[in-house]
Amino acid sequence: MDRKDWTRIGTAAVVLLVPGGFALGAVLAARRFRAARTEKGAGPSGSEDDLDEGREDRA
Repeated sequence: MDRKDWTRIGTAAVVLLVPGGFALGAVLAARRFRAARTEKGAGPSGSEDDLDEGREDRA
């Protein structure tokens, strides 16, 4: 294969795989962070209903 072909293959791989890698990394980091918080016993501060009480619906 030509060097030009390998450059195109590499560029396509970066364009297609890097955004997916960032998304996968973010999901895995969030899961690990959440698991670490749960192990420490610092669970969620309140339910979603508690968070909605302070909001006002504006139309």
